[in-house]
Amino acid sequence: MKQDQIHKFVGDQLSRWNLACDNFRALKNVRVREVDAGGLTVKLQFNPARMISSAAKLSKEDIAKRRCFLCRENRPPEQIMIKFEGRKGKKYHILVNPYPIFPDHLVIAKSKHTDQSIWHRYIDMLDLSKKYSGYTFFYNGPKCGASAPDHHHFQGAPKGLMPLENDMNASVDNSEILEYITSVQDASLYHYKKFTSGVFFLRAETSKSAAKLFYRLLDCADILEGDIEPRINLFSWWQDGEYRSIVVFRRSHRSHHYFSEGPDHLTMSPGCADMGGVFIVPVEAEYEKMTPELLGEMIAEVSITKEEEARLNHRLTRVQPQLEVGIMSAKEIDFEILSDGAGVRKAVLKEGKIEYDGALYDELYFESQTLSSMFAEPSFVLHGVTIGVNFHWERKETQKFAGALKIIVDKDKLVAVNIVGVEDYLLSVISSEMSATVMPAAIRVAISSLVSCSLNL
Repeated sequence: MKQDQIHKFVGDQLSRWNLACDNFRALKNVRVREVDAGGLTVKLQFNPARMISSAAKLSKEDIAKRRCFLCRENRPPEQIMIKFEGRKGKKYHILVNPYPIFPDHLVIAKSKHTDQSIWHRYIDMLDLSKKYSGYTFFYNGPKCGASAPDHHHFQGAPKGLMPLENDMNASVDNSEILEYITSVQDASLYHYKKFTSGVFFLRAETSKSAAKLFYRLLDCADILEGDIEPRINLFSWWQDGEYRSIVVFRRSHRSHHYFSEGPDHLTMSPGCADMGGVFIVPVEAEYEKMTPELLGEMIAEVSITKEEEARLNHRLTRVQPQLEVGIMSAKEIDFEILSDGAGVRKAVLKEGKIEYDGALYDELYFESQTLSSMFAEPSFVLHGVTIGVNFHWERKETQKFAGALKIIVDKDKLVAVNIVGVEDYLLSVISSEMSATVMPAAIRVAISSLVSCSLNL
């Protein structure tokens, strides 16, 4: 079993690295007590060894001054690794975390020094969770608990150790706790109604659909100025034949308590473990004085607000005004409907009607399988679409479209009409003229401006 491989790896590591061995041994003696947090029973862990992470200086200046402890050349000679290869050749090193919160606590570091970012890497996290199915893997955004925001990494721990994960598993069929939001193919997204604002649960049978829905969720979230992605904590694991993920949206890494010099000071820097329900308290006096009210105050400050949560839910579920856009006209139209996998089909003009599949029709209509919400998935393909009409670069292309497809007769030709949400249409127009490096949020800002103008005409 893969988890046995990991357990043996951890044992081998501890046998040769005294620092890690001492901290793992100390983990057995940490004090733990339970506290209610928004209806979720969470754990407080008094763990003084975690002061190095809780009090880490994370300004750009401070990070620039230190050597990256996740880069291979800067690691202790005693630290060993397991190699893991992600999609498209991305390489990772599985390491033991020398300052553990959990038994068998792992760090999965990118082999090359690359900034912390989940863009294009969530699928690797899913692959990890399926390969090592006894573990939950988690990701701290660069301003949400990552003590090395300059070097991309995940973390991992045995499943079942975080209260939030356990409550999600126990609530999969409870609509009072998990409110259905939207779906993409076999992936479904739910809003978690306990604990704090901005917590979402994702279930999927395939990694492809999970990734599509995850990035749709991120595309609908705000990106703060100076950031490269929405502020999140992310958890993923394999359970009962499906991928499961939790996304917790954040406002900040630390609450005002961290910076206070008064009696309300807390040396706590909530990351994934904390937002997963294991709150690390490195100072004994703070552990003793913690109450549900004080903990709730801190959680509320680092989480997004109810208003931000409502805006995110609205973006995920809103229905767009519909446009009917003529794409191409011809005597014959070759097309594909992506949801059925039947391949290329042909519609032919015959006797003033549409000949299709051995019969004649006045009109053909193929409904989209994706709701008309922003960033809808492509639903059909048209072959031989003319672009750049009357320009020197005029040519025919095969193109994919979101929305529904209607084929009608117009005089002596067939016309392919795309019935599509106005934002999806504007997105396709704008993105075709933008650099591939433009982030989704920047596109969304442009779309929002155009939509506001178009709807007010």
